[in-house]
Amino acid sequence: MLSERLRSEDFTPLAAPSGRFTRVLLVLDQLEELVTLSGPAERELFLGALARALAADRRLWVLATLRVEFLPELLGTGQAGLFAAPVALGALRPAELVAVIERPAALAGMALEAGLVADVVEDTATVDALPLLAYLLQELYLAAGSGGVASREAYRTLGGVAGALARQADSVFTELIVVYDADTVLRTLLRLVGMDGAEPTRRRVLVSDLSGIERVVVAAFTDARLLVTDTVDGMPSVQAAHEALFRQWPPLRQLVAARSEQLRSRGELERWTGDWVRSGRSTDYLLTGERLALALAWLESLVEAGQASEEIKAFVALSRSRDRAFLERVSAAIGKYVLANVAQNPEFAILLTTAALTECPPTGLARRALMASLTESHLELALVGHTATVRSVAWSPDTRQIVTASRDGTARIWDAATGTTKHVLRGHEGMVEGAAWSPDSRLVATASRDCTVRIWDAATGACATVLAGFGDFARGVAFSPDGARLAAASRDRLVRVFDTVSWEQTAALTGHGNDVWGVAWSPDSSRLASASHDKSVIIWDVVSAEIVLRLDKHTNFVEGVAFSPDSTQLATASGDNRVRIWDVTDGRLVRSIPGNRDPIWSVAFSPDGRSIAYASGNRTGRIWGIEHDEQLAELRGHTDVVWSIGWSPDGTRLLTGSDDATARVWTATARGAEQQLLSGHVASVKAIAVSPDGANAASGSHDGPLRLWDTATGTSLAVLTGHEGAVNAVAWSPDGEAIASCGNDNTIRLWRPHEQTHRVLLNGEIEVEALSWAPDGVRLAAGGRDNHISILDARAEHEEAPRLLTGHTDWVGALCWSPSGRWIASGSDDRTARIWDAETGTAVHELTGHQNWVDGVAWSPDETLLATCSGDWTIRIWDTASGQILHKLSGHERRVRAIAWSPDGTLLASVSDDHTVRTWNPHDGTEREVIGVHADRVNTVAWLPDGLRVITGSTDTTIRIWSANLDTDALIRTARRRVARSLTAEERSAHLLPERVL
Repeated sequence: MLSERLRSEDFTPLAAPSGRFTRVLLVLDQLEELVTLSGPAERELFLGALARALAADRRLWVLATLRVEFLPELLGTGQAGLFAAPVALGALRPAELVAVIERPAALAGMALEAGLVADVVEDTATVDALPLLAYLLQELYLAAGSGGVASREAYRTLGGVAGALARQADSVFTELIVVYDADTVLRTLLRLVGMDGAEPTRRRVLVSDLSGIERVVVAAFTDARLLVTDTVDGMPSVQAAHEALFRQWPPLRQLVAARSEQLRSRGELERWTGDWVRSGRSTDYLLTGERLALALAWLESLVEAGQASEEIKAFVALSRSRDRAFLERVSAAIGKYVLANVAQNPEFAILLTTAALTECPPTGLARRALMASLTESHLELALVGHTATVRSVAWSPDTRQIVTASRDGTARIWDAATGTTKHVLRGHEGMVEGAAWSPDSRLVATASRDCTVRIWDAATGACATVLAGFGDFARGVAFSPDGARLAAASRDRLVRVFDTVSWEQTAALTGHGNDVWGVAWSPDSSRLASASHDKSVIIWDVVSAEIVLRLDKHTNFVEGVAFSPDSTQLATASGDNRVRIWDVTDGRLVRSIPGNRDPIWSVAFSPDGRSIAYASGNRTGRIWGIEHDEQLAELRGHTDVVWSIGWSPDGTRLLTGSDDATARVWTATARGAEQQLLSGHVASVKAIAVSPDGANAASGSHDGPLRLWDTATGTSLAVLTGHEGAVNAVAWSPDGEAIASCGNDNTIRLWRPHEQTHRVLLNGEIEVEALSWAPDGVRLAAGGRDNHISILDARAEHEEAPRLLTGHTDWVGALCWSPSGRWIASGSDDRTARIWDAETGTAVHELTGHQNWVDGVAWSPDETLLATCSGDWTIRIWDTASGQILHKLSGHERRVRAIAWSPDGTLLASVSDDHTVRTWNPHDGTEREVIGVHADRVNTVAWLPDGLRVITGSTDTTIRIWSANLDTDALIRTARRRVARSLTAEERSAHLLPERVL
């Protein structure tokens, strides 16, 4: 082929080999396609080869035609000399049109009726004269036949010059829209239209890029000779036979006019994509910056219109994945999205933020969002193996194993630490509905729809015995805590009791009027509770087989039932969307806990009796605090109904089974990015103090008692009771021998932590909010709701009147004695902080500027700087000598509750209602990073003496110890252990993450 010869620069065959005056004329028609269908590189290559061919053989002549609007593009190439003296051809004159009509007709042997040529010339008045005439003459020839006469009647029938093509297009269009909608047909044809400059142009499309429906449309228009096909590099392609199709046929012309900008952008994208492909898909040709932003906007529009090729999509996607600025925006956008939605689906939030941190440039927002996701995520293990609903779950009393019962007809025993399957229990001939462990963890009982209960050896997985005789499906099973009996419920409305030595039935408890599901023993094994679809719960005396109580306040079926650890209460779960707690001595309803709009299927008391967990039809498990009657946690991650829930024997984890064919293990308290989690308080943690050696911490909470902790292990060392109500502040004496605390019982108490004794230092009439020890360990400063600061002698054996520092006009909620003992700093709800001379009691500086309460004050170790934090969301750094503000630290998104200076004075830590723990450079006023995130507002902060760790307390009831230097890699490793799936392609696309390259 000529193109191949030009490409290889083999010019010798172009001119005829003999004849001195022989010439070769090479005609290049529609040369504008070198602009509209080629990129700059290919354009230069072609023109360069053509120039060298002309230079190599003077017998070669080239005649090229093109539309005048494309001439500047060619004059701008390296071969502008080829176009130095163009000849402009205007519109055809009538006489020329006559020749255009008559001469081709004569060559084809077709006669023309008198007057026909004049009609045609008169009707031809557009720039599309030649293609219209070409199509018209073809149609007249087909109507007249070889040697026939083209008549004026045939011409009118065809609709004239413009109507000939339009009529044919209308005919094909009408046939197609019987099967396909008009928009599909026109959108397909629009793929064959380009837009360069102000006019539409033909566009070649590979057949392989068309969908099945598009190929049908193209085939129909090709059969009507409105489209033509050829090959490009051996690949079939299609294009419009004449531009008149989209310039003169009204339906397509109107669509082209409406989509002109879209067609221009598509053309530009195609040229960029073509350059990339021709470069061998070099990364140097990928888009960045503004061009990428433009391409993304164009692509979105093209995808919506069905005009984007797979190659364009791949080009833009790869460009996007390589563009750092764009990926930084993606990472930040994911961070914002997750922070707003993390509680809805923690697993999805972890997947998104992990991807943002590993596939995009890390951003502070993404790191913070991942920490927030971990703080909301309770998932520890996903037990995958069943092929149908997991209907029942149970933890072995020795905590080492888990059993699950499934409607796939099997039960499984799992290693509770690793989540691996130890045994698959096969033998039932129907769905397995219930499972239970014996108290010694040696046996497992399962109940099935095959109307049997089977007993299995947990060590070997072998079936030990089969209990038959049920009149219908067996539902729930439960071993008595003393191991002597097994209870089994059935759809035959009976509860059967078996002796676990002989496996003989010893009782059949009758009293329910419908299907019986749940069974639970009292901890002393003397009573049994059963739950039924007759909307009632019955408590039985097992010895006498008599009904002790019938609880019938539920308004729908009841399946879940559980005794409290002290045997005094019973919890029930019902299809009326409620959990009810009953007094088992008299059947009195103690509490009704609303669920949501879905049935509650299962319920379990925590081993300490302070919480219950229940499983819901809304795909969650929930933990409810009984003492404060509030939800403590929501276990999200299952993708379908959660049927069953249970606690680990130590109360630290939970187990759920779901319609999604999985069981999951959860932590009762979610672990975040912290090094240590100190869990034990049941209400908001208000205050923390660290011992001088850093080995221990003391905490105060709204739940009343103080707690002592080992900071290395996170274990609770002691619970110190005495305050009647919330504890507002705690402070450890400089010598480590005493802890001061104050609360809303209006007292200040001094504790001897090693002896776990205390005495009341002050019993006043006003609630005390803040405490701070003098460095001498003798004086103690206290601030409260009387607007004063009281200086107390901690050595006093009897209550003495304190020395008062007065000046604030509202509550004093923050105090800090300077390291030298010379000064006291205070913060007040009057929106000021003050620096006081500790000896004279006079105010040295009044620090004004905060727009809300001053909640915290902290001295730098060298006393030259004072930090304050406020309800106005800011932190301020002050020069203590002049009282002038040096820096205003902004970044927190809610009230800043507390601040603490690092022991070496280089960093400041802060905590806020925005749930974050942050570190700052106080010397230049810049935020360093977010090092931790709680599940609720953070109230208190302190550094450990090593300067490497920060301890915080939160309204989420936890205390956490964080590294002062966030390890992102460790954070990601933790995150990957918390998920049981990967992001789908659709999820990745929705959040603009780079496409996965397989």
